[in-house]
Amino acid sequence: MTYKLELVIDHEKQEFSRNNPPMLKDMTQALILQRHQLEMYSDEGGPSDEHYKRNEKDLAEFAVKFWNGQFKTEQVVNGCTLASLDEINNAIGDSLGKKDTDSEEKPEKNNRRGY
Repeated sequence: MTYKLELVIDHEKQEFSRNNPPMLKDMTQALILQRHQLEMYSDEGGPSDEHYKRNEKDLAEFAVKFWNGQFKTEQVVNGCTLASLDEINNAIGDSLGKKDTDSEEKPEKNNRRGY
């Protein structure tokens, strides 16, 4: 699977690609990010401004590491559109082993093999 990310850098759209699947280092980075997000939403009173800033930095750092340093953290923060954020979140989900339930075949209840 190819992971593509489009960022606006110096007023120009640039596309970056990664052709290999998520590795252990990606899973570890995604778990750290996920833990930070859980902490953010677990605080009494909800997330603070500092939580949001940390989340922004965590997402940008994940993207830089996932796409193997093809761009800088600041370039993600300043040039990431909502569509690009969706791509980063997809990469995080894949790194955590999420399953795409819409595209998976559902097993038949009474298939011939008995399972």
